[in-house]
Amino acid sequence: MRKHDLIRKFLGWRKHLTSRACVLLFVTSLLFTLAVPPASASTNPQSSASPSDSFSRLAASCGPDTLTRAIIAGGDMLYDTLYGARKEDRPRLNKICGIVKKFAAAGKPVKPFNPAPEAFFYGLGLTFAQGSSASVFVYLDAIYWESGDQFLKLTDMKAIQDYNSFFKRTEFLSIAPETPRFGEQVHLKGHQPMFFSDSVYVFWVPESDSYTSSPSISSRTPSYPVDSALLLYEGKQQFGYYDVSFLLPALGKAADGSMKPVGSKGSLHVSGGPGEGGSHFDHMELLPSSKPFLSVNGVPSISEDLRPLLREGRAMLPLRSAAKLAGQSVVWDASSWSVLIRSKPPQKSVSSYLRPQLWIDGKLASPELQPILIGGLTYVPIRALTAAFGISVAWDNASRSVLIDL
Repeated sequence: MRKHDLIRKFLGWRKHLTSRACVLLFVTSLLFTLAVPPASASTNPQSSASPSDSFSRLAASCGPDTLTRAIIAGGDMLYDTLYGARKEDRPRLNKICGIVKKFAAAGKPVKPFNPAPEAFFYGLGLTFAQGSSASVFVYLDAIYWESGDQFLKLTDMKAIQDYNSFFKRTEFLSIAPETPRFGEQVHLKGHQPMFFSDSVYVFWVPESDSYTSSPSISSRTPSYPVDSALLLYEGKQQFGYYDVSFLLPALGKAADGSMKPVGSKGSLHVSGGPGEGGSHFDHMELLPSSKPFLSVNGVPSISEDLRPLLREGRAMLPLRSAAKLAGQSVVWDASSWSVLIRSKPPQKSVSSYLRPQLWIDGKLASPELQPILIGGLTYVPIRALTAAFGISVAWDNASRSVLIDL
C-alpha cells in the first residue's frame, strides 16, 4: 500500500482514537517508519542515482495549489496541519515549497536509511494534488526528502532553519469577556489542530469533587468530556479554526438529553468529534445577567418584548407576549379594566377596581397572580402563566433568568 493511502486510512481511523497522544504517536510513527525501509538497511547513506525528472517537475510546480496538505508532527507535544485551501496557511506552504525546490536544485541522492530513534517522532508529511506524498525530516546535520524510491540529502542550514520554524505550537483559545454573564454574548475564538470534523461543541462542566467519563458518552457525537458535562452551543469549524458567538444559556443539555441548570462555577470545554481532543478554561465563575432575561426551552430570548421585570420581589413577564409564545390569546377589556383569558367581561365597572384584574376561565385570579401596568404593558407574575396556560415556568436566581419549558 502506498504511504499516502495509509495516511488517508489513518484519517478514517482517527474517530476511533480517544486520546491526543494516541493520535500523535500513530501519525508520526506512520509518517516516518513507513518513509524508510526496514532497520536492516544501511544507516550510512551513500550516493545512488540522480534525482528523477518527475521530482524536478513536482518541485518546479510546488505551491499552495499543488501542495494541498502538510502535516507537522513533533512527537507527543505537537501536531498541526496546513491546508492549501486555507488562505492563511499559504505563506507557510510556500516556505515548504522553497525547501522542496532546494532539494531539486542541490539534493544528493542517497541510499535509504533508518533515522530512528532521532527522527522517529518528528517531520513533515506532504500531500500533493496529483496524489503523491512525501516525508521531510532532519537527521544529524542534514535534511532529507523521501518519496517512493526518491531519497535525497540536503546540507543547507537555511533549509534546516526554515524546517525548524514549523515546529511551534499554534493552538489557542480566547474568550471575551473573560468573565461571561448569563444571557449575554460570549465570543470564543481558537485553533485546535486535532479537530477534523466540521462541528465544534462548547460544554460546561460544573465544579465537582469527582469526575467520571463513561465510554458511552465519550464515543458519541457530540462527545461529552465527562458524564456531568452540559452542552451549551454547537457551531462550525474549518481547518481546526473556529470563531463563534452565542448567548450564554442558563440551561445546558445533559448527555441523556435533559436540560439542567448550568450553575456558576466550573470549566468551559471546546471539543470536536470523538477522539479529537479539545481546549478548556478551568476554574471559571459565571456571573448573573446584568438584566433579567427569558429562556425558552433553555435558549435565551433576544426579544425585548419578552424581557422580564423584577417587582416587589417577584419576576414578572409581559402577558401578551408570553401568551403569544405559548400559542394562547388574551383580551383586554377597557370597560372593566380586566385581562381576560378564556373569560367573558365581568359586570363591574372600571371604578370598582383599584388595579387591573386577571380573569382565567371565568374566575378572578388569586391576588398573588394579579397583573400590573408598566409603560402601557400588562405584566403578570410568572406563576400566572402556569395557572393560565399550564406551562412550566421557574425563576433561576444564579443566572437571573425566567425559565419557560414549552
